[in-house]
Amino acid sequence: MEAIENFIEDIPPHLALKLATTVVTHPMEVCKVLIQLGHEPVAPVQGKTLLTGKPVLKLPSVFTYMGHIRKKEGLTGLWRGCSPRLSMLLVQHYTAAKFDELYPPEAELTEEEEGKLDDQERIMRFGRETVRCMANKMVCVVISHPLQVMTVRAIAEFIADEHKYTGDYVGGLIAGLINSIKDNGILSLWSGIQPRLAGELFVVWLSSVLSFAVNNYVLKKEEKSVKGYVEQVAGFICQSLAYPMQVVSTCMIVSRSGLAAGYPPFMPMYINWTDCYKHLKSQNQLKRGSGMFVRYYSGPQVLVGDKIVPVSSNMFKPPGKN
Repeated sequence: MEAIENFIEDIPPHLALKLATTVVTHPMEVCKVLIQLGHEPVAPVQGKTLLTGKPVLKLPSVFTYMGHIRKKEGLTGLWRGCSPRLSMLLVQHYTAAKFDELYPPEAELTEEEEGKLDDQERIMRFGRETVRCMANKMVCVVISHPLQVMTVRAIAEFIADEHKYTGDYVGGLIAGLINSIKDNGILSLWSGIQPRLAGELFVVWLSSVLSFAVNNYVLKKEEKSVKGYVEQVAGFICQSLAYPMQVVSTCMIVSRSGLAAGYPPFMPMYINWTDCYKHLKSQNQLKRGSGMFVRYYSGPQVLVGDKIVPVSSNMFKPPGKN
């Protein structure tokens, strides 16, 4: 107990705040993962777009979705997978800190020293730091991914009311680890890592390139106060561009995992992550879960009169004989 207390006391304030925020907002993450998996238990309703008034099918907001989960499983259902997710954040933080200790970032330069650098030296310095940041991110993702797998699968159990990854005294960490290895082998703990890794590295690389280009070739030296926001805006844009990889990774974590959610009729039998990407792209589903408050049905649909109707397999069945 003393070791645990000392560990808690050593958690830096910014990490403690991040963990607390994660606990509070976890119900939204549960809904997001279920939406990424294509689970829509509440049928869409007729509606119109805010700007054009065009008829659309509106899906429930995240609050309606949370209400459905609470009604079915109680409040505890909204915190499925919270323990492995918190553990993942801790692992990522301390892994990144250890990486920075072994491979420290480029030394900070004063404004005068930075002004003396020519373009080639500035680009070389930027290249070294970008490669280091990408390596740091890659190590963090690879080491923490088993906890991401357990988080997603614990949430995915809601779809078919399963309990392989939840229920033990540490919030499913031990049960999830045992069942994952038992059902699919130890390598299944890294299911879906390829698209996640590709997306994370893409974000680090492109956001670094955009920030460097804007700060050095667009903004003037006297606009130093603006430069601090450039990286945040660039990161937001890149996260949006890489979001489809999150959806693919989530689906591949559950696909063929031994959970009902990873098989028909809940999910097609994907061969690999590129097959999953192509299928979701063909169905216009790569962005599902990106909007949580105003959501529109983007699957196959037809216009019947002045109403939008989702396309279902029943539409293509021959009429029954009398």
